[in-house]
Amino acid sequence: MSQSYKDFLKKYNIDDFKTKLQLTGRTKIDFYNDIDKLLRSMCTIFDKLSNIAPMRGAQVLMGLAKLQGTNNVINKTDVKNCLNIDRLEKLKYAFDYLENAGYIKIEKKTEKFHIVKLNEEDNPNLAVFREIVQKYWKSPLEEKEKVKKWSEEI
Repeated sequence: MSQSYKDFLKKYNIDDFKTKLQLTGRTKIDFYNDIDKLLRSMCTIFDKLSNIAPMRGAQVLMGLAKLQGTNNVINKTDVKNCLNIDRLEKLKYAFDYLENAGYIKIEKKTEKFHIVKLNEEDNPNLAVFREIVQKYWKSPLEEKEKVKKWSEEI
């Protein structure tokens, strides 16, 4: 069962300035688990929004956020593979839109590849977004590999 943000604040009296937050033993574990559930819920919302958003821009942002934690250099093909998309042309407009909107930076352009990254300098909220996505979001490629692994076990 998911917990709302307001329920979380009420459960631990976080919005009450008269009481002191005391976390010990089991309460500390419950607190961590509750935060974990809230962040998981946020990531699920990000995932649902990315499937609704036009031009796959949100999917590209999520793919970049996922890859930025593991790779120092990310190119457009890495994002395409992470999202399990067959052709790079399907993402062209999303990259253009995100670059023009200032959500991503294209560090180096060559004829064969573009090195891209999230623009966290101009959009500091993307740092939190990246952390949540890296920890909780399963990319389509990860889901595909998970299913493949399950099918091999059967």
